[in-house]
Amino acid sequence: MKFPADFTVISDEVSQDLPDVVRFVKEFGLPGIELRSMFGRAFKDLTAADLAEIKRTAQGEGWKIYGCASPVFKCDLDDAPAIRAHVEQFKRSLAVAHDLGAGLVRVFTFLRRSSAEHPALLARIAGHLEELRAAAAGSSVVIGVENEASCIVGTAAESAALFRLLPDRQFGLVWDPCNVLYVPEPRVDAVADFAAVADRVAHIHVKDAVRTAPKPGGLPAIAAPVGLGEVGWRRHLAAVAQAGYRGAFSLETHWRVVQIAEADLHLPAGYGFSRGGEEASRTCFHNLRELLPAG
Repeated sequence: MKFPADFTVISDEVSQDLPDVVRFVKEFGLPGIELRSMFGRAFKDLTAADLAEIKRTAQGEGWKIYGCASPVFKCDLDDAPAIRAHVEQFKRSLAVAHDLGAGLVRVFTFLRRSSAEHPALLARIAGHLEELRAAAAGSSVVIGVENEASCIVGTAAESAALFRLLPDRQFGLVWDPCNVLYVPEPRVDAVADFAAVADRVAHIHVKDAVRTAPKPGGLPAIAAPVGLGEVGWRRHLAAVAQAGYRGAFSLETHWRVVQIAEADLHLPAGYGFSRGGEEASRTCFHNLRELLPAG
């Protein structure tokens, strides 16, 4: 597999400051960004003025905005007021995506419980996701459901089970094999069962990690530079290409050269999160170009 043309970076994995992101995108010849937090504010808190500045910059630089990384449905499945608020967040995110010309809004599948409970919850999750599709009726924006370790759907097998209940192609999977390494149970290979979801993948996040024996209350993996963790990106990218995937990739570095708290890497917003991101993302892009030749 050669280095894809549609390979970009999540904005706050470089910086919270737009001029830094512009410089980085130019340095690596990237076609645009995936938008998450910026200006010290989470995506959901970006103001009209923030979004206008991002739009001016994207148009001036000739960028494509590859997606809007919302936190929708990263809440408890039994918290009805929170769910109503998240549906409203989705509607706003959809409007932002339309304004920026983004083709995808990322969403989640509610906070994780024991995996034994999951089969009984999938129909409820699918029902709430269908609410989002109703809100997006007539839109070409893909609702990108990410597999996330802190959420009910964290692995490829869990994603496949959910997508069997979501046949409409307006739903696509935001596939992040590294997130599988953070799933507390079941502990499976990062790319296990990828073939079961390959035809529903709409976007791929690229990061890496190494599993570890967690301390009480700690995470079961620690971030690593892309290519030096347990995902096995060279092998997996070959499998992605063999599956016929032609969509976009976003570097979601999460690792930092100068370490910050691992838990903070999973709360992507603000200057503390982005501290050291540019240097770390630069390292990861150089690693990726060793894995994937240009051309």
